[in-house]
Amino acid sequence: MHLPTDIATWLKLGGALATGSGSLLLAWRVKTILKWIVYCLVAHETSIGQLRRIASGDPQTEPVVERVTKHLLDIQDKSAFALLIFGFVLLGAGMLSNAATYLMQGP
Repeated sequence: MHLPTDIATWLKLGGALATGSGSLLLAWRVKTILKWIVYCLVAHETSIGQLRRIASGDPQTEPVVERVTKHLLDIQDKSAFALLIFGFVLLGAGMLSNAATYLMQGP
């Protein structure tokens, strides 16, 4: 295996790794957040339907879910927020590292 000897190549490799890692981390966090938002919306719509049934005198067929936003906020705790920020930091560091290699190249 041949290891690069110049700093520009190391910056490009580090930048590519940081950008890729940051992108994967952000994609995973966004997927998780969207999944829980969908769960909360489904619970909300189900509850509205059940309240409508109760108000019209029909029997309730499913439970009325309460404190839906509490569950959504629970999954967005401090460590999850830190991972989201860390993903953006990795993405930015990777881009800056790649941009620095262009400044290091001579005319």
